[in-house]
Amino acid sequence: MESAIAPEVCASCGSTALPDGEFCLFCGDVLTESGRLDPRVAALVARAASNPAVEITQGREYAGFWRRVWAGLIDVSLEILAAFLLALAIDTVFGLVGRAIGLGHESAAYVTGFTFIVLLAVGGWLYAALSESSRYRATLGKRIMGLQVVNADGGKLTFGQASARHVMKFLSLFSLGFGFLMATWTKRHQALHDLPHDCLVIRVPEEHFSLLGK
Repeated sequence: MESAIAPEVCASCGSTALPDGEFCLFCGDVLTESGRLDPRVAALVARAASNPAVEITQGREYAGFWRRVWAGLIDVSLEILAAFLLALAIDTVFGLVGRAIGLGHESAAYVTGFTFIVLLAVGGWLYAALSESSRYRATLGKRIMGLQVVNADGGKLTFGQASARHVMKFLSLFSLGFGFLMATWTKRHQALHDLPHDCLVIRVPEEHFSLLGK
């Protein structure tokens, strides 16, 4: 069977497709891999063609931009609070024993500040990666907002995929937020950090998942 050759433009939005691109930069739809259709995508396309009623997302709704924003704000607030409390505890210990070991106030403040940054960076990564690769498939913020992070097949992410997704958020941030805003216009509401592993953020029934379920 011959492999389907990639079109020169994205079939979803009409944007010019990059020669070696796997995802459309403008709408986030799956394109090609090395000029040929990804086997997984080809199978899904063939399945949809034989049965137009079949939906890849199995009727699930992609998460909207603002719901994702609120989930992110909840998570960032929790991460900052946890890192602050741990850093405060360390600062208290240094305050009690600092003089005994010859550690000045300024040095203790420097160590506390550095500790806060490390705790926030490493803790934020572990929190996101472990939560999104767990059976819950979501951080606390996403659970509160009734969201899950899944792969293109609807399964849970691996720890490595969740870690890569978290690291890519910094690229979304340092691009002046452009990477986050992509979720407002991409076909499946994917942000820049969702594209490398084709992650999807979907809504789930609150009564089954959300911490604020009725």
